[in-house]
Amino acid sequence: MDRIEYLADVIVRRGCGFALLAICMVMLGLSYDLLLCLKSGAILEALHGSVLGLFAYNAPKWNHKSTELWVLLNKGADLPPNYPPELLLEVLRKTYLRYAEMAGVVTLALCIGAAIVWIVRG
Repeated sequence: MDRIEYLADVIVRRGCGFALLAICMVMLGLSYDLLLCLKSGAILEALHGSVLGLFAYNAPKWNHKSTELWVLLNKGADLPPNYPPELLLEVLRKTYLRYAEMAGVVTLALCIGAAIVWIVRG
């Protein structure tokens, strides 16, 4: 089970890394205005967390053979015999939820930062 969780984590982490790269580039482009930068970062990160939440919601309905996790497990050759495919989808669901929660924390931090900048500017 550890290898399955590790691979699911790698898959989701890679996707989140690309999303965060895009969000950081938008924020860098808006860095001339700190309040606008933090607000747009918070909105985009909230959108990212929402997408992860939708993926977590839909993961149990997916065909397990069409996931990247299945491919990384050598199309099931690395799984124990009679391994239920629902467990693969459950691991993906939990991983998506964990990263959606982290996105929520980052969104909250960006919102707090934007509120502080807004208050200081008066």
